[in-house]
Amino acid sequence: MVETSRLRVLTKPMKEDVAVPDFFRCPISLELMRDPVTLCTGQTYDRISIEKWFDKGHNTCPSTMEILDNTELLPNHTLRRLIQDWCVSNRCHGVERIPTPKQPTEPRHVQQMLQDVALGRDVYRVLRKLRNIAKESDRNRRVISEAGAIPVLGNFVFSPDSLGKNLEACEEALGILALLPLHSMTRNLFYIGPKQLTALSWLLCRGSLDGRINAAHLLASLATDDEMKLSVGATAGVFEGLVKLLKEDSYARAMKAGLKAFLAICGPKKNRIKAVESGVVSAIVELLPEADRSNTERALVLMELLCSCSDGRSAVSSHALAVPVLVRIILRVSDVATEHAVSCLWAVCQQAPKECVDQAAVQAGILTQLLHLAQVENENTKTKQKAKDLLGQLRHRWKYCDNRQAGWNMRI
Repeated sequence: MVETSRLRVLTKPMKEDVAVPDFFRCPISLELMRDPVTLCTGQTYDRISIEKWFDKGHNTCPSTMEILDNTELLPNHTLRRLIQDWCVSNRCHGVERIPTPKQPTEPRHVQQMLQDVALGRDVYRVLRKLRNIAKESDRNRRVISEAGAIPVLGNFVFSPDSLGKNLEACEEALGILALLPLHSMTRNLFYIGPKQLTALSWLLCRGSLDGRINAAHLLASLATDDEMKLSVGATAGVFEGLVKLLKEDSYARAMKAGLKAFLAICGPKKNRIKAVESGVVSAIVELLPEADRSNTERALVLMELLCSCSDGRSAVSSHALAVPVLVRIILRVSDVATEHAVSCLWAVCQQAPKECVDQAAVQAGILTQLLHLAQVENENTKTKQKAKDLLGQLRHRWKYCDNRQAGWNMRI
């Protein structure tokens, strides 16, 4: 009798727990296999799990620890159909049929497509198809990268003819590069100089929304050291293009790309000053009220980074809504958001004190939040200390606070 394990197959609620046969489960993840593949040892695994195993540098079979002659993965169609039949027979229990997986792309097919791009043959159609392949799976992206796509695509994007004569194809190539892992080693596969950065800035400012988002992704990937960050910062239009992305308030993906690019670039103080001059503080203040949690946290990390220079603190204190917006975020979004919002207010009020800023913070209700933060036992130590520092500075403005706040215990 086959030993079975009681577990839920999918996140969808079931009428009862379903007993999943052990031979339908991946030996690595212990979950129901969705794309079973067999190694040369005869052992079967879910494709995504065994690929992760190989990605970690292993050259053995996880079950037998036998050294593999090759890492070829053969789709186990028979087992996959049995799993699908089992899913259908248990549909009444809330089990959904696993879809028939698409087969991974072949390296030789990718190499042919890249050759077509390099030779200028039907480039837009080829790049569009290659981008769809890259979107399908991590394995496909790895195959594309290993086939030498990065230098081919990089040279195409930064070719003098691409922007002027084939903008749509250029944006498709940019979209593929944004999907591939770029780091300090892969960056050296194609030359990045002033002309290339100017072309990227042009796309960031004047391309389609999709092209602008991907240009921001590529800028963030390229900015791996201070030298490149300064080169990016010295390129005309970069900061203005990123600010424009932050103002795409209907597209969370655009805001995310802009924020991540700013965070990647703004390490050097010179770049932080330029970012402030481009109007990024105002853009952050405007996006915070409607942003999702992740983008709110990113925006606050960026604002805290900008507040580490006097220009940033001045821009925050000069914006009529900046302090009230920061106060409103405390204790309302997440612990991470609270931590960075308090740090921003601490930097502005402690290091660039202005009477109007203190008064705006108190009128926005900051004292209630600070008192809570100062008294909670498990609060972040640094955040708690900053809350106490702010209370010490702002308590003389207690009279501006409404009567409800006045009942709090001021001893800290």
